[in-house]
Amino acid sequence: MNDCETVIPGRLRQFEQTQIHTPWIIKKVLGREFAPNTAEYAALKQGLFAGDDAMDCYVQARIQASPQKPDWQEFHQALQTANPLEFQGSNELRILIQNTFINPNWVDWQLMDEGVQFIQSTGRAATDVLRDMALMGGYLMVAFNKTLILTGELEKGAAPRLASTAQWWLKVVNTNANHAGGLGAITTLRVRWMHALVRHQLRNSPQWDSNQWGLPINQVDMAATYLGFSAVMLLGLRKMGIVVTARNSRSVMQLWKLIGWQMGVQEKWLVDTEQEALVALRQFLFTHSPPDESTQRLASALAGEPLSRNYSNFQTLRRKFAHHKHLSSSWYLLGPGMFYKLGLKAPWGPFIALMMVPLRAATHLAQRCIPLISKRQILQGRRAQEIAVAELHQRQVAQSKTLTSMNAS
Repeated sequence: MNDCETVIPGRLRQFEQTQIHTPWIIKKVLGREFAPNTAEYAALKQGLFAGDDAMDCYVQARIQASPQKPDWQEFHQALQTANPLEFQGSNELRILIQNTFINPNWVDWQLMDEGVQFIQSTGRAATDVLRDMALMGGYLMVAFNKTLILTGELEKGAAPRLASTAQWWLKVVNTNANHAGGLGAITTLRVRWMHALVRHQLRNSPQWDSNQWGLPINQVDMAATYLGFSAVMLLGLRKMGIVVTARNSRSVMQLWKLIGWQMGVQEKWLVDTEQEALVALRQFLFTHSPPDESTQRLASALAGEPLSRNYSNFQTLRRKFAHHKHLSSSWYLLGPGMFYKLGLKAPWGPFIALMMVPLRAATHLAQRCIPLISKRQILQGRRAQEIAVAELHQRQVAQSKTLTSMNAS
């Protein structure tokens, strides 16, 4: 037997503690209980020790070939070619490329395109949900935080983390981006490579306790992350006043199913519906300890990010408004119970966020019902998302320059 069959990581609750009651109305909607059965519990235990075999094997092979200074030149060269599948490299790279650029037969490209267009049509509502719900709420999952802290991400500040995530998101949420060799697929593979490097670094670090946390960036954590960009995003968009039809839901879930697969998530963790996703997310919570000091440190850093923004005029006033706006948004999207566990306070509660819901709902619904306006909404929404991500990138650059000058002095 291997470790994952015999060891229960400290972060995973005992099976008896996972057998929670599911309210009847939720059970009716989901078609099942939240509580995992014995097979699902065993899968959770195994998933906490499972990484990304194809990428991990490649990284390990390159490091063994040159322990002092691994050579990643062939990896980057392969991604720069017109067709990475034809690149002549090491056997490990060939296996990796084939496992990434030969898409599975379940991909529905029509649904994929519809998912991209729907997300683009939501404009800044999507980027706000990404920031104030998916990323902020993710800090409640303590095992995620350990990786960020041990890799020094906390010291870099919230702006760089937020900007890099948003830039990747913008690239993958685009038409044809995730076809083999597309910009989204290639960018995802680079992120996957960095995850494998972090996994190698931490699993060999004396600071990483595998008996407590399992494998760094394991299958359960990767699956939870991909569902945050899909199911959690859809839930947040609804609360923001966006109408999400059954077709919209299917298309977004299909889009992120492929992106999750390209990120190295095993197919057994990929889902097709929001109902399946919500059950999986609830079960993933059984693999995390209650929020601790790391939760509050990371949440406080993200909440304080607007106070360091640069504006061309009325900077102090606009910084304070952005700060309270995002706090209100997080309070509203996460709910008071989860919000206060982050150690945050929102002086205005959900009211700033709620004030924007009726107008956004009416505008988005009207634009969807009129074909010509609907097409324009997709273009305008995409442009708004590009501007939002560009602003994050500018703040990242400004913060990096500030840190550089401080270190130099």
